[in-house]
Amino acid sequence: MNRLGGVFLFLGLSLSSFYLLPSGLPQPGDILLLPFIAIMLLMSLRDDQGLMRHPLVLTWLAMFTWVTLVSLGWIVVDQDAGFLRYPLFFLFNFLVGAALLRFLTAVPEGLRWVRVAVTVALLVAFGGVVLDLGLGRVRATGTFNNPNQLAYFSLCALVILLASHGFRPPLRPLPVVAVVAAVGNILAASSLAAMGGLGLVMLGWALVNVGQLRHLLRLMLLAPLLIVLLVGFDAWTGGRVEHNLTQRFERAPDKVEGIYAHRKYQRMVEFPAYNLLGAGEGNTERFRPYHGNEIHSSFGTMLFSYGVPGLALFLSVLLAVAWRAPPHVWLALSGPLLYSVTHNGLRTTIFWLMLVVLWHGHRRWHDREGQTRQIPKATLRFPWPMET
Repeated sequence: MNRLGGVFLFLGLSLSSFYLLPSGLPQPGDILLLPFIAIMLLMSLRDDQGLMRHPLVLTWLAMFTWVTLVSLGWIVVDQDAGFLRYPLFFLFNFLVGAALLRFLTAVPEGLRWVRVAVTVALLVAFGGVVLDLGLGRVRATGTFNNPNQLAYFSLCALVILLASHGFRPPLRPLPVVAVVAAVGNILAASSLAAMGGLGLVMLGWALVNVGQLRHLLRLMLLAPLLIVLLVGFDAWTGGRVEHNLTQRFERAPDKVEGIYAHRKYQRMVEFPAYNLLGAGEGNTERFRPYHGNEIHSSFGTMLFSYGVPGLALFLSVLLAVAWRAPPHVWLALSGPLLYSVTHNGLRTTIFWLMLVVLWHGHRRWHDREGQTRQIPKATLRFPWPMET
């Protein structure tokens, strides 16, 4: 059963960067993850690997419960069933995250499955980026519906790749190509927030490699190689990536000055009562003249839509992920969180999977340094040889 679940996980993650339907609707990768969830839940009936005692799972479940209660409350008050749509995103991401945590806990080779699947997803998106730039698009969308989705997915996927290698990826073709694809996607999307997050992730990567000479030498070899490959890719596009980045940086001061209005932060100030227990995520007509669209911030959305308890529980989930983690894990986590200050990434499944991999990854590497760990009961291998 673990093997069958691993197959659906691999297929779902591999296609997670391929958007076939409009945003907000289930995509092919989401549908393939449903059997993975079902299999892991079934396996948990026999042995849940102690998941329900994990602080991460408990706080995550508490957050989902509060989101659901707030949404149900507003359904009763406004007589609008549209509020129910948003807890479904939280439910799906919680179930996928819990299923992945169970899979990684039970299967020693689980991180390898995730790593290769995420690499495939990044290459699929990068193929779309190459096509976009070849067609002369200003900002690449890859296989997503907009550039921001491409950038955020690639940023979270990069953290997953690095965490799965203990932030010390080997100098082998597949890891190098995966990192180049992730960074290339972010640069081609020309997302300022994602590029800022990328800088923090790379800083964490550098920090973990300066402690030992052999790891430092590997970083010194890999960093110039990545730069050469990215410069070569820009040259192949005729300098289009550099041109797009230059334009975006020229607009950066105006975008920073307009964050308050453009990201709908004024809604939180003009309607402060909702910050206490939450306004839900539906019926934005209540907030005229600051209505229309959502608050473009994960933190702002949790505060205004689900109140102080919602934001506190969200922060608790993040704290549970990085509790007692080394500084480089905090830096890697802060990259996607920086992006989340000006974008709402709460519905993006790869973000929640990244949290699980970070939590599992830094504990795994601690275990290798001598900490006590329960030996997993199941083993799983790829049906074909891999070089990762």
